[in-house]
Amino acid sequence: MTASFLAAKNIPQNKPSRLLFLDGLRGIAILLVVFYHAYSNNWIDFLPYRDQYNGISILRFGNYGVQLFFMISGFVIAMTLEKCKSLGDFMFRRWLRLFPAMLVGSIIILISAPLFTARPYGTPHLNDLIPGLTFIEPEFFRVIFNNHQKWLEGSFWTLFVEMKFYLLAGLMYFTIGPKKMIAVLIAMFLTYVTFDLVKSHLPSQLAEQLRVILHYLNYEHYGWFATGALFYQYSITKKWTYWIMGLLVALLAARGLGGLISISMIYASAIVLIFALSMVNPTVQKLLSTKLLVFVGFISYPFYLIHENAMISMIIQLHQQYSWIPGYLLPIAPILGIIFVSWLIARYLEPNARNIIRNILSIKFSELRQKFS
Repeated sequence: MTASFLAAKNIPQNKPSRLLFLDGLRGIAILLVVFYHAYSNNWIDFLPYRDQYNGISILRFGNYGVQLFFMISGFVIAMTLEKCKSLGDFMFRRWLRLFPAMLVGSIIILISAPLFTARPYGTPHLNDLIPGLTFIEPEFFRVIFNNHQKWLEGSFWTLFVEMKFYLLAGLMYFTIGPKKMIAVLIAMFLTYVTFDLVKSHLPSQLAEQLRVILHYLNYEHYGWFATGALFYQYSITKKWTYWIMGLLVALLAARGLGGLISISMIYASAIVLIFALSMVNPTVQKLLSTKLLVFVGFISYPFYLIHENAMISMIIQLHQQYSWIPGYLLPIAPILGIIFVSWLIARYLEPNARNIIRNILSIKFSELRQKFS
């Protein structure tokens, strides 16, 4: 039954069963983010039910699904680096993994936008494709070209963070090795923690300059990436030192989200514990490897890319047409519709786009070799 399900969803059947739990973790992460956007305070000025559901903590703190994605990324990148021959090989693999879905998703967002008249980001334009397709945050283009560069979706910000992490991790891995790479990631994160503790004692101008620098270098996120890399080291060495270090770094990162004694710390810590237990507990791995979570994890990347503006607009438009629908039901149909489109992307459009890109690049590289041989 499992094999037929995986084949039907185009999930590689030869994928080790011990890693299916990562797909389940991705499934949890994307569901947290989507329900946060659908019900919580991110869009209270647009949603017809305003902040009615903000009291439900699992919705209010659903944005912590992003931190779960970062931990998964740290684990996967540490694993991927071991299979790569060079920094160029690694970066090309990551680009080929991310770009096809970004291209397909961006085109779908652009051409479908006229259907969603209540998009919070307004009507997108062709040049709004640039940040997503280059994986470079719009602020860079605003500073360099002195323009008002916009982007298609606010959720793309995590891809900009990820790309900087890939470059940094790759550079360190191929120059100083995996263990020192993790040490540097932790040191960068601790630099941010230290700054956060002492910033109130610094001159205001210096504090603001340091804040901007650390923010654009994304130092606050490297604790999550380091956590994933530490847990990967545990998975291949079975040394509990790595597991304990990963847990401690993640809990310190969780404290930075909302303070030591807070509800947000409790929810962030719960996400950390789920991730940590998934590394050591077969029962947790089995629960995370259920078909539903694996399926949602399989579509999580395109789902993440396309969901936000379309979903919010559909909620608003549904309410305008059918005001009798209870608020808590309004997001259900939009979410299901976006899940279907995300499945089409993950199952058909993304693999075909990747194959086309790979073939084009193969032909170009072949022509270059012939030209210079």
